[in-house]
Amino acid sequence: MFRSILKPIIFIFILHGVLFVIDRDGTINITLNNHSNYFSIGYFCLSFIGLFLVYELSLIFFQFIVNLIKNDVLLSNHSFRGDKESIENIQAANKDKIVLSRTQFDEAAILIVKTLGAITAGLMNDARRLLVSLRKIVGDDAIIDILMMKIYKGEKNFDKMEQLSQKLIQNEDIQLVGMKAALEAQIQKKEFTEALKTVNQAFEVRQDLYWVISSAFLLRAKNNDWLGALEVLESGIEKNITPDKKASRLKAVALYELAQQALNDNDKINFFKFITQALQENSKFIPAALDLANYYVKNDNQTRKAEKVLYDMWIENPCYEVAIAYLKLFKDSSGERIQRMEKLSLANNKRPSLNNLILAELYLKAKKYAKAKTECKIFLLKNPATQKIAEIIEELDEKTHKKDSSKVSFMQSLTQKFTHLGKNNLSLDNCPKDFQWVCANCGHIEDQWTPICSKCGEIGRSYWHLYVDNNVTDTDEN
Repeated sequence: MFRSILKPIIFIFILHGVLFVIDRDGTINITLNNHSNYFSIGYFCLSFIGLFLVYELSLIFFQFIVNLIKNDVLLSNHSFRGDKESIENIQAANKDKIVLSRTQFDEAAILIVKTLGAITAGLMNDARRLLVSLRKIVGDDAIIDILMMKIYKGEKNFDKMEQLSQKLIQNEDIQLVGMKAALEAQIQKKEFTEALKTVNQAFEVRQDLYWVISSAFLLRAKNNDWLGALEVLESGIEKNITPDKKASRLKAVALYELAQQALNDNDKINFFKFITQALQENSKFIPAALDLANYYVKNDNQTRKAEKVLYDMWIENPCYEVAIAYLKLFKDSSGERIQRMEKLSLANNKRPSLNNLILAELYLKAKKYAKAKTECKIFLLKNPATQKIAEIIEELDEKTHKKDSSKVSFMQSLTQKFTHLGKNNLSLDNCPKDFQWVCANCGHIEDQWTPICSKCGEIGRSYWHLYVDNNVTDTDEN
């Protein structure tokens, strides 16, 4: 408005001055500090136009700088009007646009931060009061619903959380926020069918978000849709969303479960394909090695291939089941089995106590009691007594102890020794299991390997754990 008034005033002033300084010969005489300057009318007009353009450009540049400084703190679709103007809702391109003064914007920003702080601190009543004050400034903006969603989550009101998430899903700008909130609520309510529908919808919208990929994989896996889970995982791998180590673990589990499904359908071709691919993804995957070795023996009678699979697994991840499966491949005498196990023990530096345990068991069956006692003693020098060792010692005691009361049995001597050291005695009731499957995520223990932890829901985190072996670094992930 000021520029509109200023322009005609300047123009009239200059025109009035020009009319008074035009000489009779058509020249313009301008005197400054008693010094006269003569210009032709054409030259004067061009100069005047040039000065006017410079003036206009200067005003435009000044306005641009003011807007740049004023707008560098704008959020979303909010903009400023004058500092004294109140909130105003404007309908533009079918979208509600909230216009705030600079003061209102500052107040709203502070209230948002305070609300988030109250939610984090668990002060939900304070968060609700702050949200009421924020609503007075910004009206029914989407930020109100998002903060309300966080309050419901903090209150563990998953029903309200799921209801509000449906409203957010209708807003294209925050659709994924609503989907994620709905998914969290449905999982907490154990509505896995609805959660699967929600995550599949999110997967159709965006396939480059980690939470979409991980949630879609988990829910499809829980629904026993391992082929669909593998499809989701491949998408995450292709976009470099899933870490390499985790991707290999999950892929190995999915392929293994697909192999089991193929086996149930008597589809030997796909079983062999999936089980070998699972081992390629995870060379320490014990269940895959055991099943592949069993397949070689039962279907092709290829003992040598089975031997190689089990021996390779023994090198990578030695465990009791692999050693027993390896020894059962050959119809050897007790002495020959001992020789094979002695060779295996030389290849196992990761779990030497496992060698002592298996050899003690084999020596006992071969009636080599002295050697069996030696292996038991070596085991107990490093470890507490476990169930198998206690069983072996008890059997040794029965077969070697003479009724001479002057002699103390092997079992009694060891029991006295461990009682003196303050450790559990060798009673089976007091001894832990020798080996178990433990979830690396939550520590839940199972006797058999399962693809999904029944306690925390993590996939493929169960690892074979010798009771006396405390090294679990192989299960860590980046």
